[in-house]
Amino acid sequence: EGRKLVIIARFLPEILAIGKMLTKKGIRYTQISGEIRDRDAQVAAFQNDPGVAVFIGQIATAGLGITLTAASTMIFFSLDYSMSNYEQTRARIHRVGQHQPCTYIHLVARGTVDEKVLKALRDKASLAKMLVDETRAGHNPFHIRTGG
Repeated sequence: EGRKLVIIARFLPEILAIGKMLTKKGIRYTQISGEIRDRDAQVAAFQNDPGVAVFIGQIATAGLGITLTAASTMIFFSLDYSMSNYEQTRARIHRVGQHQPCTYIHLVARGTVDEKVLKALRDKASLAKMLVDETRAGHNPFHIRTGG
């Protein structure tokens, strides 16, 4: 559709496989993972070069301190259990300067570890929301009531 895309994965072999597939299809991309040194150049190329259509990021290394607002769609190829990593990574496309609604796609097959990871992340988000709601309502969510 002529729009840019961010793909996030947990493991380096996944990132390399995605990059290989994009190269085979003639799609230019940039990448941030543990072994990439000049991360600023990778981000700048994605943000500013109309010929670079895809950004591939490793969730643990591309989730902090970068802006990827050239894209409004992010695909999670795989996840880790860290709610912080997940939320920080999502925020890379949903930042000041983003003028499009953001879409997040999770590639999850039934009966896989990724299905369990996504459920664990959703459970963590529900717990966090409940704690915030209780606190805002003036309740101490950590207060233990005893009978008597």
